[in-house]
Amino acid sequence: MINHTNIDLTRTTSLKGTLRIGASPVISQAILPDILTRLHAKYPDMRLELTTAPSSDIVRLLKSHKVDVGCSELDNLPSAEAFMQDELVLLSSATHPLARKRSSSILDLQNTHWILPDTADPSRLLIDQSLKQYGVQVQPTIMSSPESIKQAVLSGLGIAILSRHSCRQELAQGDLTVLDYKVAPIKRVFYTGTRSKTNEVQAFLSELKAYCRLWQVN
Repeated sequence: MINHTNIDLTRTTSLKGTLRIGASPVISQAILPDILTRLHAKYPDMRLELTTAPSSDIVRLLKSHKVDVGCSELDNLPSAEAFMQDELVLLSSATHPLARKRSSSILDLQNTHWILPDTADPSRLLIDQSLKQYGVQVQPTIMSSPESIKQAVLSGLGIAILSRHSCRQELAQGDLTVLDYKVAPIKRVFYTGTRSKTNEVQAFLSELKAYCRLWQVN
């Protein structure tokens, strides 16, 4: 009797191909380092290449065969599949005056400095809609990198609306705090897209699903 399980295991653990991944900045910085670490531990002979690009460029990278799998906040990817729900929340550093304020007013948000992503970031439209909903007009500092925005918030430059998942470590450590201004959290979805389901792509998607189960964010 042939043991198909052992054959499959031998085949998958000896993956030696190249996996090219294209991802938007927040996914590239907040999620994929853990995924790539898990992949390398399981398949040390697989070559991993990660390209970070704006969400709007990920579909182009896929269609031009420059990457094998794409990860984006946009659902315009080939064979797009949702893999995670994210939440954008209003944050400040733990030492920011608003973090220590006992009573809150929406006017506080009008009178403090903001840091916003540039208009190429898909979250910018969602943030602008939220600010408009609450009647908040700001003269912000604009930054193109989610990581730069997070570091600027940590340094005390201002407040921002950022991915809860990308800030989970700083929130757990108490360096960042979610501001309680009755501002509804903004929900969004992360997607993967592929041109073909090679063994390397399948291995990546499997690890991504395992990661989502681990963090219970699906």
